[in-house]
Amino acid sequence: MDTSTGAGDAVGDSDRFDLSSKDREFYTQQRAEQVLAPLMAKGASFSKVKLSTKSFGIDAAKVVTKAFANIASTLKEVDLSDIIAGRPEEEALKAMEIITEATLCAKITSVDLSDNAFGEKGVRACTKMLQQQSGIEEISFMNNGISEQAAAAILELLASPQSLKKFHLDKNMTGDDGTAHVGKLLEKAPGMQDFKMAGSRFTSEGAKFLAKGLSAGASLVKLDLTDNNVNEEGGFALAGMLFKQPNLKHVNLEATSLGPKAAIQVAQALASGCPQLEYLNLNACDITPEGVPQVAQAISAMKNLKTLKISENELGDLGVAQICVALKMAGCPVVELDVSTNELVEKGAVAAAKLAASRAGFTSLNLDGNYISDEGVEEVKSIMEGAGIASALMPMEENDADMADDVDDDNAEGLDNLLAHLKL
Repeated sequence: MDTSTGAGDAVGDSDRFDLSSKDREFYTQQRAEQVLAPLMAKGASFSKVKLSTKSFGIDAAKVVTKAFANIASTLKEVDLSDIIAGRPEEEALKAMEIITEATLCAKITSVDLSDNAFGEKGVRACTKMLQQQSGIEEISFMNNGISEQAAAAILELLASPQSLKKFHLDKNMTGDDGTAHVGKLLEKAPGMQDFKMAGSRFTSEGAKFLAKGLSAGASLVKLDLTDNNVNEEGGFALAGMLFKQPNLKHVNLEATSLGPKAAIQVAQALASGCPQLEYLNLNACDITPEGVPQVAQAISAMKNLKTLKISENELGDLGVAQICVALKMAGCPVVELDVSTNELVEKGAVAAAKLAASRAGFTSLNLDGNYISDEGVEEVKSIMEGAGIASALMPMEENDADMADDVDDDNAEGLDNLLAHLKL
């Protein structure tokens, strides 16, 4: 079934209705009735509805109430992200209240409230839905101004956190005090599988709150805490929690300032406790060359790793070579490796290329932002071309070959022996 109204307003199929597009439009009642007509048609049976990028006022929101009522028996997932932009605050909050209350006619399992920038007032506008929908498994508040007060409101109002499997809160300014409330909510959600709280301005204290909350269960599959100052103490706390997550497949700790000691503990926890791990991002985690051997040893036990991102750590040729040797020892099906901005001169880059060439289906090798010599660049390209994966080498526009002579190579002999022994 085509959900188009004839003006190209909606796309989807018999199960999904989607209004989102690049065009912002302020809906009147009449316009809402036009574009939501497929939802109000006799026999409509949509389970997923996305209203994003269109701005609903009070009159248009009342049309949503009618539309949801008509598909109440089948409606399960609603995407209400970015639906009140440009409205006066009073009108926007009332529209949000009307639309979220409209979900009460159905049994909702997933709701996305992101990109509405509504803060605590907006959270409270959703009160009836949060209190009365007892089966919500997925909820997102990304880029919503979730302050300490707003986080406290979510904890207060969400009636059934025990049902939660997915909780996304990134791009907010929650801070440590707000993260304390999030941690308490997580303690009530032992079935959590997908947690994301990137760019939320918490530090090691907040990380400890999250680690404690996530320790309430052992169901995590995906974790993303990018761009927060987790630091060493917070990293230690997270490592203790990660050790007990046997289903974890995806971990993103980019730009969390772990430092070498915490990075080692995190890597060891993942290696020991997360046998299904497929994706690991440790970009910009302040890992020093001295910490690489232990990180590499942990990586050598990651048998299912497909993607490793460990850029912006200044590992040098020896550090990156050790990582590549670890991946080879693991025998893992790695298809993506990012070691950009690590002060590589030649041999570490060549090791990475040889590793890529040895892996079936390899798709992406990022070596940019280094100091790879012209000879090194040519050898890397030759290896990739010889393996038939030249397209997997990412552009090297920021590589600065002129810096190669300025980098000390004190480990040249040991590096040669290491790579020769392991055929890298």
